[in-house]
Amino acid sequence: MIWNEIVCLGDSLTYGARDAYGRSYPAELGKLLSEATSEFYICHNYGVNGETSSDLLRRSWHQLKANPGARIALLLIGTNDTKKPTPLDIYEDNLKQIINSIKVNGKTPIVGTLPTLNFSPYYMFNREYIDKYNTSIKHLSKKMNFLICSMDDLGEHLIDGVHLTHEGYKEMAKKWRATILSLS
Repeated sequence: MIWNEIVCLGDSLTYGARDAYGRSYPAELGKLLSEATSEFYICHNYGVNGETSSDLLRRSWHQLKANPGARIALLLIGTNDTKKPTPLDIYEDNLKQIINSIKVNGKTPIVGTLPTLNFSPYYMFNREYIDKYNTSIKHLSKKMNFLICSMDDLGEHLIDGVHLTHEGYKEMAKKWRATILSLS
């Protein structure tokens, strides 16, 4: 059997919070890639609810090292950074360090833009930082030479203003699949 590994790093949007079936975009992505390629894909889900880019920076190295067979690492982080908000220079430096860790560990980084938030009591303020962080992601992409996966147009799938429905995570997985398959 031919098999492939992908490391998925992020927060609750990677973890799959609020999915009615306890699934996530990594679970859906593995299924979609297997169907598209006739090879087995395992997408390691390293999403942790509530984490910021600073939190992920502290733990990402170990997860990247723990999966030496993975050749791709997906990164989606920043929604929780809007709560404080994390200053742009710190957010951008956190991304730089995580992306460099991905590359040093022999993996191709693909970074997702942050989906637009709707109203939520936890994210009432600083929602404009989603656009600011996405601008940083796009700027870094040119500077550090990595692919971006756009997470636009997921608003209809928001269940609580932040997290996605099961169908929303499936749509997110389709976006990741298209970007991954563009590598070949």
